[in-house]
Amino acid sequence: MDAFPLAALDEIARSVGAAQVCALVELPSTSLYTKENVDAIAQSVPYVIAAQRQTAGKGRGANVWHATDGALTFTAVFDQATLPVPLERWPQASLMTAVAVAEALESVVPDESIYVKWPNDIYCRGRKLCGILLERTESPRPLLHLGIGVNVNNSLEGAPDEVRDRAISLVELSGSEFFLPDVLLAILQRMQANFALCAEGLTPLADAWRRRCLLTGRKVEIQSGEQLIAGICGGIDNSGALLVDSPTGVRRILAGVVSRF
Repeated sequence: MDAFPLAALDEIARSVGAAQVCALVELPSTSLYTKENVDAIAQSVPYVIAAQRQTAGKGRGANVWHATDGALTFTAVFDQATLPVPLERWPQASLMTAVAVAEALESVVPDESIYVKWPNDIYCRGRKLCGILLERTESPRPLLHLGIGVNVNNSLEGAPDEVRDRAISLVELSGSEFFLPDVLLAILQRMQANFALCAEGLTPLADAWRRRCLLTGRKVEIQSGEQLIAGICGGIDNSGALLVDSPTGVRRILAGVVSRF
């Protein structure tokens, strides 16, 4: 059965004003696909590509995103004209997107509480539900690539132990399967709304990401550049920085990787 009927993709494009929403049966990585085809994609943004099966998904740095059949994996591409967020705030787009994804997923499993693990992972019941990868290309003009992988209908039984024990899916949370285009549409609509809210600044989303911050009150270790910063997480400030109360005082971390929490 086709997980992404053409009529459903056309309806998504109309609903969110995308130039093109398409899906392929199998790709190594939707993020890699958009970068390899950036010249053509730049002519039709916003552009969304989904894959029914992703064989070599990419996470942050050297991380691999393990996606089994039934997962929703896609990349959305925007330029300055189609993303109502100024270029200087593009680095915070992953956090804006994380809040949008959390809100969208909570709307489809309303009995659950869904959290953001700064800066761009989504957790439920203490396990990872979704990962987000933000990348930027500069030629032929600046483009923002937002790669998103959500565990939707996929079974994690065949996943490596370290994935199976730390991940969760929507079908596991709800007991019911979902129509992938419905989940895709919910996420894109919420992204669109949150980006519009942040056109003038990040403050409108500050309460949302503070409320959803998974790390608040936890002992954390953050690798930020060459520094390893350890302490108690004090949440996320209005600019999207993670606050860590370390032995040397409160540190504001604008970019980094959470290595322990």
